[in-house]
Amino acid sequence: MQYRSSTRLLAAVTAVVAVTAGTALTAVPATAAPATAAQAPARAAVVTLPHPTEMVSAGATGYLTRVVYPSGAEYRWTKYTDGATKSLTAPRTSFMGAQSDIVFSRKDTEVVYWVNDMTRSDSFLYGLSHNDQRYALRGIAGETLVMSRTDEDTGVLDVNLLSRASGTQTITDVPVVPGNARLGRVWASTPGVALLQYSTGTGAELRTFLVPVDTATGQAVDNPRQTHSEQTGADAFVSRTHWAWIERTNGNRVRLVTTVRGVDAPEVTTDLGQASTGADIDVSLVGNWVTTTELNGRTAPVTSALFPLTARSLADPRTTVKLLDHVSSTATAPNGDLYARGGTVAQGEGIYHIFPGDNGVPVATLVASTDAPTALALTSTDVPSTVDLDKNGGKVVLDWQLSRENAGGKVTLRHVRTGRTVEFPFENQGGVRREWQGTLADGVLAPNGDYTWQLDAKPLNGIGPDLRKTGTFKVTRKAGLHDYDDNGAPDLLSRDASGRLWRDEVRKTPSSTDYWSLESKLVGAGWNGYDQIEAVGNVAGAPAPDMVARDASGVLWLYLGKGDGTFAGRTRIGAGWNGYNKITGGSDLNGDGWSDLLATDASGVLWAYQGTGDWSAPFRGRTKVGGGWGGMNQITAVGDVAGTPQGDLLARDTAGVLWLYQGATGSSFATRVRVGSGWGAYTHLVGMGDVDRDGRNDLFAYGKSGSFVYRGTGVAATPFAPRESSSVYPATPTPRHPIV
Repeated sequence: MQYRSSTRLLAAVTAVVAVTAGTALTAVPATAAPATAAQAPARAAVVTLPHPTEMVSAGATGYLTRVVYPSGAEYRWTKYTDGATKSLTAPRTSFMGAQSDIVFSRKDTEVVYWVNDMTRSDSFLYGLSHNDQRYALRGIAGETLVMSRTDEDTGVLDVNLLSRASGTQTITDVPVVPGNARLGRVWASTPGVALLQYSTGTGAELRTFLVPVDTATGQAVDNPRQTHSEQTGADAFVSRTHWAWIERTNGNRVRLVTTVRGVDAPEVTTDLGQASTGADIDVSLVGNWVTTTELNGRTAPVTSALFPLTARSLADPRTTVKLLDHVSSTATAPNGDLYARGGTVAQGEGIYHIFPGDNGVPVATLVASTDAPTALALTSTDVPSTVDLDKNGGKVVLDWQLSRENAGGKVTLRHVRTGRTVEFPFENQGGVRREWQGTLADGVLAPNGDYTWQLDAKPLNGIGPDLRKTGTFKVTRKAGLHDYDDNGAPDLLSRDASGRLWRDEVRKTPSSTDYWSLESKLVGAGWNGYDQIEAVGNVAGAPAPDMVARDASGVLWLYLGKGDGTFAGRTRIGAGWNGYNKITGGSDLNGDGWSDLLATDASGVLWAYQGTGDWSAPFRGRTKVGGGWGGMNQITAVGDVAGTPQGDLLARDTAGVLWLYQGATGSSFATRVRVGSGWGAYTHLVGMGDVDRDGRNDLFAYGKSGSFVYRGTGVAATPFAPRESSSVYPATPTPRHPIV
């Protein structure tokens, strides 16, 4: 069973269902006096109904609504006076009605329509059925069912009215509808009258008619009116005093036609403009005003000037009043008041009562809220206050949900310090849910630090203002050994022949086989005055790793990393460092959170300088680690590559064998492990940090044959995987050579 959006037609049913008849109500004469301004009935405070609620029908004491869930439909009868709601939900049962406190119910597998009087405490009265199941329900008018069948052999249409209002089932024929016609829609817009739409002919001979039928006698209470709509399903309404109907062209142009009932009066045609959707254009008469709205504007993906529920004076259609911003379904009560499921930006979504107010001008009063905004709103966010990109493979799901789906816009993430951004655009979506992999525009890795997010959304239907919401979060990672711009990617430093220092950000994506440089950036000139430059990790307390450089006179200088790829001005650490032939740093040997410095002297003694985290005095006094290191021609601090908490050290002997020394304490190492031979081919070994973002530190190697990466395994016995090619530095000759 299907319902039209504007439920004055009262449950248009697609299935063929048989029904027995009863006594019809007495029709209201067409010459009844015009409606005058009325006071709103006494009501309870605004009640709350589920958001998917739609109008089904409105009676004298209450109204029927329906909510469709994935599990099925739920129906409710709500009283006007106290807001009390009665659930009518039953398995596989539909409830329907029109302009009455009578609610009909029918189970999917049955042919009986059960009549329920909602003014009674027990509500149930009796059932209606028909001995000819070929008749299908086409609509309801009060206590009357409108049924029809078309003979398969002759093509003759037969329309019946079925009722039991007086206690006896009655089937009443409707002779005013020709046998060669096709019955269209059925409305109950005036008590005692069923408004029928039918058409004859096809193509150029197609004609559409409206006729109001007395539900007691089946006779027409006014002459049929021919409409000139090119779409036969256009809406119509008849009150005690007036006609109103919609004429719609195949090009979606909409005209409103009104005229007085019972007299020879001209038709007044008002051009409403262009409809934007294929939804119904609902028309109703409230007192001496006619209301129109293009239904379902709230969910439409386009704008339309016809979405608002607009009232026009029957005396002068140029006089208009906007009542609601949109409507999805309506029902007319027996007294002529309109109940509309819709919304306003000011009051939100719900059921609104439309009735003549002061001087007969219609007003809209909220009687039931669905606790949802009409204006586009941000209903929920899921953005962690801190995004740890060391977790979950460097990915995090960010989520912003809106109050409806017909919205478009973007979410912008902005790094506060650099101003770099990334945008997540969306169109016709009820929000944004993205797996963010920690990248900004142009593939730039997101630096650590403070971020803002900004949601900009536009309602595609034009209802309500644009939406802007903002928030903040932080991005964090553990400080990398060579991550000078604080974005999680290692940065290698190199010096050219003229003494300029360069920084290359090394990248490796899951889809690439190469370890490549995003770009080479100039750090500065004048670095040829140093005979050794060494990355030492974070030794001085700033968020980024630091660097030391030794000049020709043996003075060691500290360069604090600023976290943006640059360094602060140098600070003098001390003299006498030319007594060391090898210097390396970056491993935290004692586990205090600060990187330490290692150096070997000419006698082969290895010394450790523990980092302090204080830039003014970055190292404590030296501690002797041990002798016998004179047989090593290169030492490289690599951080943790073997799976222990302390940092590790690599040392290459003069035969080209590489050894792993796992950190044991602040001044000693565990028994060394042989990594392998052939490492003499490399001029530089650099503990580059975690380039592939797998949580383990890696090794960068450079020699005459080019540059390579050895991924850390976390296993002491085999600390590195087989080498992989890198395009960061090509084979010699090259204008720049890595130094750290």
